[in-house]
Amino acid sequence: MGGKGEGLEFNKEYIKEAEKRAKEAGVSITLREGRGEALPFKDASFAFANLSEVIEHVEDPKKVLSELHRVLLPGGGAYMSVPNRFGLRDPHYHLYFINWLPRTVAETILRFLGKIKEEQGEAGRQKLSDMHYMIFSKVVSLCHDQGFSVVDIREKKLKEKFPSPLVHFFARRAYKIARTCYFDSFHLLITRP
Repeated sequence: MGGKGEGLEFNKEYIKEAEKRAKEAGVSITLREGRGEALPFKDASFAFANLSEVIEHVEDPKKVLSELHRVLLPGGGAYMSVPNRFGLRDPHYHLYFINWLPRTVAETILRFLGKIKEEQGEAGRQKLSDMHYMIFSKVVSLCHDQGFSVVDIREKKLKEKFPSPLVHFFARRAYKIARTCYFDSFHLLITRP
């Protein structure tokens, strides 16, 4: 397998940090400064993209997915993780049940616990209320609206692990309940047809 990777980051400090880490690891990377809402790449430039821990931090998830669709080759895909608005444990603050609360209440608790990251001088950090956590149906709808097909990676693995239709039926029902209010994020493979 061959290929080259390119990265995009809007925070100059993070670009420097990533370049430093890559150099220390002996990895060659190309990073550009920019935003996902206006990708600086030609149409149909990439076979695959990685949006792990990204979509919640952008200003406009719909525009980012539209741009992603534009730069992917037909048949190209992307891995995307999306924080669950009602996940049991928050993936950024590592607290249980915080996502079940209204954002103003959650941020008051985070402030009381001294966990508000942007107040600790961490550049580029966002308040919880500024991030885009979603429920599963909203993520799927957003992807479909931009022309993507969507596969829930965990659900696909369940089907492979439990090929028996009856066992798969019950495993899938249990998983859908857990996906709603237990798992902290959704892991998706989205594909441009």
